[in-house]
Amino acid sequence: MLNMFAGLERPTSGSIIVMGQDITQMDSDELGAFRARNIGLVPQVQTLIPELSVYENVELPLHFAKIDRETRQRKVDQVIEKVGIRGEAERTVSTLSVGERQMVSFARALVNDPPILLLDEPTEALDPLMSEVVLGLLRGDNMTSGKTIFVTTHDKRVTDLARKTLRVKKKIP
Repeated sequence: MLNMFAGLERPTSGSIIVMGQDITQMDSDELGAFRARNIGLVPQVQTLIPELSVYENVELPLHFAKIDRETRQRKVDQVIEKVGIRGEAERTVSTLSVGERQMVSFARALVNDPPILLLDEPTEALDPLMSEVVLGLLRGDNMTSGKTIFVTTHDKRVTDLARKTLRVKKKIP
């Protein structure tokens, strides 16, 4: 479902309206630009570039958005500080634990300040301290306030924060 909201997968029928626009009618270039401006995605399976540093992975969306170097640096510094990965900035992603990679992915989703965040099991691979950082951000921290946040989770602590929840059960034959 999150992949469809992000335009990464297309439905076999129907429409998906995001921010008043039918993303099923967009070509790949339009969809990529729309996603870069409007959606921060934290997938369950990380899509980070292992050869790049934490800093470079977080900075990547700003390159695609053609943000100037000084602004990129300010935004990346701010977000890596906020999510608690400042000390890991120069490490290559391939040297990080699964939980650390999750935090890099979270920082990358936030760096462009998108109005929509799509989070797939955001606390699953995190230790208790990093889980609390994510929960703090979801509680209304200034980096996530005013955003529409869709979360798929089994973590009751996350669902307890939601104003609205939708429980989806797959019927197993």
